[in-house]
Amino acid sequence: MTQIAPSAAPTSSEIQAMAGVLARRYGPRAGEVARNFVLEHEVIGDRARAAVWDEVRAHLERTAAPPTLS
Repeated sequence: MTQIAPSAAPTSSEIQAMAGVLARRYGPRAGEVARNFVLEHEVIGDRARAAVWDEVRAHLERTAAPPTLS
């Protein structure tokens, strides 16, 4: 499959916006959804988009609420 390069690297605010959409839609599983997008883009050989989704996944991990013991 042909890799299609994004027109421009997403900005930090765009990464945050993408993460926000996933967080609102999928809640605590948003990181898993982002990871799935990473894997899907890797399978089709689109490394540029896989890297973007990996940034989204990392942002979600950094901003996730810590697990509770209750």
